[in-house]
Amino acid sequence: MPEHSAISVASLGDLVEEQGALPGFVVQRTDGLHVLRSRLDSPAAFLQFVNRVIDAGLYFRNLDYARFVELLYTETAREQGGDPADVFLASGMRPFDPERRALYHSLRADQNEASFLFEPIHALAGEFAHNERASGGRQRDGERTVLDIDEFIAYAWAEGVRYGIDVAAVCEGFELSKPEKRIVARSLPAQPGKDAEIRELAPGLHRNNAPRRMVSGRVDLRQFETRYPQVAASLRLVQKVPSKPGVDGRLISGEAIPALPAKDFELASLAGPGTQVKREKDVEFLVSSVCGFLSVDTQTNQFSVGDKIVSHEGVSTRTTGDLLLTGEVYEQHGEIQEQRIVRCRSITAHADVFGHVQSMGGIVHLKHNLVGGSASNEAGDIVVDGVASGATLSALNGCVTLRRADNCVILARRAEIGQATACTIVADELELDISEACAAASRWLHVRLSRSRREIDNVFLVRVPDLSAHTTQIATLQKRLETLLKAIAGQRERIAAMREEKELANYLRLAEKLRRKELTLRPEQEVSWRRLAGQVAPALKALAQLSQSVTEMDAEHGRISVNVGELIAERDALSAGIACSVEQMVDETRISMFLYRPADPPLSSLSSKELKARLRRTDAATRLLFAGAKGSFAWTYQSATS
Repeated sequence: MPEHSAISVASLGDLVEEQGALPGFVVQRTDGLHVLRSRLDSPAAFLQFVNRVIDAGLYFRNLDYARFVELLYTETAREQGGDPADVFLASGMRPFDPERRALYHSLRADQNEASFLFEPIHALAGEFAHNERASGGRQRDGERTVLDIDEFIAYAWAEGVRYGIDVAAVCEGFELSKPEKRIVARSLPAQPGKDAEIRELAPGLHRNNAPRRMVSGRVDLRQFETRYPQVAASLRLVQKVPSKPGVDGRLISGEAIPALPAKDFELASLAGPGTQVKREKDVEFLVSSVCGFLSVDTQTNQFSVGDKIVSHEGVSTRTTGDLLLTGEVYEQHGEIQEQRIVRCRSITAHADVFGHVQSMGGIVHLKHNLVGGSASNEAGDIVVDGVASGATLSALNGCVTLRRADNCVILARRAEIGQATACTIVADELELDISEACAAASRWLHVRLSRSRREIDNVFLVRVPDLSAHTTQIATLQKRLETLLKAIAGQRERIAAMREEKELANYLRLAEKLRRKELTLRPEQEVSWRRLAGQVAPALKALAQLSQSVTEMDAEHGRISVNVGELIAERDALSAGIACSVEQMVDETRISMFLYRPADPPLSSLSSKELKARLRRTDAATRLLFAGAKGSFAWTYQSATS
């Protein structure tokens, strides 16, 4: 590095004084210039100082470039609230000789990088006389001129390159023996911020679409492992990972490149029903506030926990497979496709159902159509707001309510149907507004309008129980009651006769007085009492046996009487409320009494094909009540015992 004309610290003050005094945050010390960070209000103040130095034709000698850039573009210690320690800047300032400045002429710069053509420079005679005089020697013609990094920084600053100089690369370029263009400064790209994130904490938050493994170890390909996760109360579901701000970049001109802001969100916006936000040591958690099923809305990303399972994706091979749900309420907004099975307690389906819905006792509410599938409920009701077509509906312990049914099989304790066409119906009670070509069997049946369809008539069977077995059993038991009453009366007559015998009567009278302590025996009387007791002992034994026999027959009579009462009540219940009424018939309609035995297999156990044939068949179990194409019909069953 060349030696230039030295300027002492004392004369430095005079030199700077010509351009303006040193700012209050820069002090001169024996080793050079120091920046008092505690006095530096902002990087802009330091920038003004540097501009003033460069504009004055000076440059910093032995400049600490890293500190230099830090002071220019980093928040001050006062702004950061950090360490306000003084920092070394440079050993001093020197004039930048115009002849030396002319050596740095090949800098090319744009916004992102700057290049410089490095080439050996050899001085001619008489060149740089000022420098030679200052050094006390003379430079020979043809001797290579040494460039200086401090001068280069000052030159680059004046050319607009105020950031990103690669000091090592520049110094290496000065040593090159042949011309070469190299990059000497690069801009610093902005580092984007890190968006706020959600970190999952609770296990099983994601649905597991692996095939369900059964207890036996076999795999059921029709079901997925986990579709609707269930969580406990006060369980941490997710944690918010805060966003991190980006780091601004810097163009070589010194202008900042703003970093893209990180995206943030409020964790409270993800808290749906059954969840809440808790903060612990500046960390936010989304916590379940109740026990239930966890669902995440794919539209809003909102978490919710409740006893109702809500699904918007439908039931299919691709999305869910068959479902076995343990929750109280299941709400499905998508279609349940063909051959898919949903087992649950209560279900509300908002779209068409083509598969099979099986309830364990809640309510099955299909708000749209049931087409080609089935709906069953073991101990509850089924309601279809739309059309049931080619479907099977079974609620043997509940009510089936339909607006319209076409070609369906309906089995229920009670059925309420608006319009039924070509349906097969078995119910204890049937309320049918319009019937077209249907076959129905019911204990109580009311039809407003009956008409045929495609020459197929309506067939209504009034189910009447065969009570002959009850009648026979009741008669047998009543005959047994009569026999018992006669036997009890005979035994009681014998008991009365034995009690009237003289010796036994005297013994029983004295024994009663002794028991009541109305009589006390003297010692000589006790011998006679014992003698009398021995004489009547056989009679007392026979009397006890007769009394025991009467007690047993009374108990049997009571049991049989209860059985007779139960059989009569059962017979009356089976025969009560049996009636049929058709308000208007406009086509062929056949109404028959269908006699069945209570012990026979129920009609609901037959297959659909067998059931349809059975309801339309005429045999010994059926007795025609009405056949015609016009008019009305009303009939109430009267049992033979009524």
